[in-house]
Amino acid sequence: MLKEIIIFLLVAYIVSRILRFLLPVFRITSAARGHMKNMQAQMKEMERNMNKQQATQGAFQKGQTQSRPKEGDYIDYEEVK
Repeated sequence: MLKEIIIFLLVAYIVSRILRFLLPVFRITSAARGHMKNMQAQMKEMERNMNKQQATQGAFQKGQTQSRPKEGDYIDYEEVK
């Protein structure tokens, strides 16, 4: 009887120590995963906004360059690579 109580207390102590270590690890992992998802969503949103801005600027620049006639062998600065 006394041996079973000692074994039970020992097992309970070991389990409590393991849980005190593992629970914070799981919480930190899930919080980090949530932050990563938020950051990825923000990056995708920023990428969409940049693509929209570039598309608008590209259309605006195409309209300007088409209306201006080119003379001779002049090469625009943007075309030189």
